[in-house]
Amino acid sequence: MARVLVVDDDEVSRLVIGKILEAAKHEVAYAVNGEQGIAYYKKNPSDVIVTDLVMPVMNGLQMIRELYERYRDVKIIAVTGVDPENLPLAQELGAVATMTKPVNPQELLELIEKAMQTSRGWEDVME
Repeated sequence: MARVLVVDDDEVSRLVIGKILEAAKHEVAYAVNGEQGIAYYKKNPSDVIVTDLVMPVMNGLQMIRELYERYRDVKIIAVTGVDPENLPLAQELGAVATMTKPVNPQELLELIEKAMQTSRGWEDVME
């Protein structure tokens, strides 16, 4: 079981992703933009963050960049339905995985599992 923060301004997407995760016994918290996501993570570090890329206030790319600069071990999965050309940039900025919407439940759960097994700290020491 993982603690997962879902960051998405679209309520339906947020709830669909949350229901998939809850059905797999993950603990889920929600934020509606990158700014709220960062504020939540600072107080309650999650095992994995699933974030949309296109959001008001602070988009997912900005959030990924800021979180990864502060917390090198953060594990972020970037998701988008309208901006797939930015998925490689999300990985360059620190996302451990990416996927497109509509989210495939099995793929999402596999990416969560893979993210949980990813150790970010050791690679940073080796560089």
